[in-house]
Amino acid sequence: MASIPKRGRHRGPAAAFPLLEILREHPARAYSVAAAAVALVAQYVTVPEEAILALVAALLGAGEVTQRVENTKTAEAFKLLAKVAAKAPPP
Repeated sequence: MASIPKRGRHRGPAAAFPLLEILREHPARAYSVAAAAVALVAQYVTVPEEAILALVAALLGAGEVTQRVENTKTAEAFKLLAKVAAKAPPP
């Protein structure tokens, strides 16, 4: 079975940091860690309410970006599946 083609790799100075590559490959995992961290901060650290609200707003924005990245990956997988199915002989 053909593998899903990777998108272009970053070529700048950030390419030297493997953490950034992990974040690009697994945005939903990074988002879940960030959501848990915000919840822990809100519960256990004395922080002004405005700061918590700003963190939650930033987290909602990050969730939107994560959703779009995951939707793009799903759409690419369906396109690849359609190509493979079109090349397969009928049963």
